[in-house]
Amino acid sequence: MSEYRVLHLRSSAGLYGAEYVILGMLPELAWQGIDCTLLCLDNQYLQMQPLWIRAQAQGIDSERLPCRGRFDFATVVALRARLRRQPNTLLHVHDYKSALTAWLARGRRHVPIVATSHGQFSSTARLHLYHLLELSMMRRFDRVCIVSEEMRPLLIRAGVREANLRLIENGIDTHRFTPLAPPLTRADFGIDDDAFLFGCAMRLTEQKNPLGLIEAFARVAGGQRNCALAIAGDGPLRDAVKVRAAELGCSQRVHLIGVRDDLQRFYATLDAFVLPSLYEGLPLALLEAMAAGRRIVATAVGEVGSVLRGTDAAIVPPDDRNALTSAMRAAMDAPVPSAAQRQRVIDRYSVQRMASDYAQVYNDVWNRHARAAA
Repeated sequence: MSEYRVLHLRSSAGLYGAEYVILGMLPELAWQGIDCTLLCLDNQYLQMQPLWIRAQAQGIDSERLPCRGRFDFATVVALRARLRRQPNTLLHVHDYKSALTAWLARGRRHVPIVATSHGQFSSTARLHLYHLLELSMMRRFDRVCIVSEEMRPLLIRAGVREANLRLIENGIDTHRFTPLAPPLTRADFGIDDDAFLFGCAMRLTEQKNPLGLIEAFARVAGGQRNCALAIAGDGPLRDAVKVRAAELGCSQRVHLIGVRDDLQRFYATLDAFVLPSLYEGLPLALLEAMAAGRRIVATAVGEVGSVLRGTDAAIVPPDDRNALTSAMRAAMDAPVPSAAQRQRVIDRYSVQRMASDYAQVYNDVWNRHARAAA
């Protein structure tokens, strides 16, 4: 095992893309000889702490750090105490609150810090301020990892040295997400067995564009084709999605099935996966659906174009509902994708590759830190 321990810090509002990246990465890092502990900053708005609960269920070494507000100095004190107990430590931060906590807790100690930027998506003025703060701290970190090449110019403009940037694309468990996964029973959700089933796994937010998806699907369904739409996930736009589906006369064909922990079975139930997002970094759901062998319709956002280039997938401009409608119609007559689509995920986007890349970053940073301290 490694001569140091990596403490991963995450302030989480639920189980979303970044959380699943971390939950997938830590067990694989253990296999590769990197000792890790996940420190979950408590979210004062949540009665339960879902990231910590899921980590515990997976057998991941994890702890909770107290946090009673947007910033709580008790969190800094708790992390400082942990650093005193375990001096050979490298910190890996995954969000602005974790970055600030790690920076303050380190103080004058020579504790290396690695950050991952999972995506700078500022939907409010407050989030924009927090992300500016995070960017200013990243200039002082030992290494900053990005999940999408398009993030690089933003970080360089913010003053992060290009030599300290490392592209590490997200990875998934290709043994879990496979065309051989048993599908869900459609009848359980009121979906006809012979319907062509579109679907997506998303948080129901403006970024993911569920209302645009509903409008495109309504046009497809209006052509009297036997089709349905299933959406796995939840979020603040859930009621708006239901209202819009009713207004467009397709509510009987739209099925909101909520948050699922068996997404491998959900993808196996679909005929085509649709990603209608307005902006993204590198969405895990897209990689999962590709590994599951589904037909793909996706908007050209973030790394999506790079991921899908040369495959059978349909790629459309973001927020172009006419193009999205046409691509969904075409998907109904398209053949099942070739094995090359899944192979691309195995070769480039596996959790094993992702963990190996992070292990190399840790070792490089730690060795540099050790030489400087000698």
